[in-house]
Amino acid sequence: MRWFRQREKGLFRTHQPPFNSPEWAVGKVVQHEGQLYRVTRWVELRRVPLDRGGSVGHWEVWGKQLTDDEMRQEVLEAAERIKGGDSTQ
Repeated sequence: MRWFRQREKGLFRTHQPPFNSPEWAVGKVVQHEGQLYRVTRWVELRRVPLDRGGSVGHWEVWGKQLTDDEMRQEVLEAAERIKGGDSTQ
């Protein structure tokens, strides 16, 4: 089933634009439904109309589930950042 974990999946939709969401930037690791995914892309969807006029942006965030090796590497890098006091993520 390893091949299945490598497929890209739509993780969630948001009204928050990519430039205001550094925690969901492409390449970042996010948790979704109890699994870890690396964000692969953002897709801009059609704007959502508001009841009182106007509209708001709408995006979908896509990612691929991490393999066991990628998960280990992420944990090691996080431990090094914590140990080294590196505040840049």
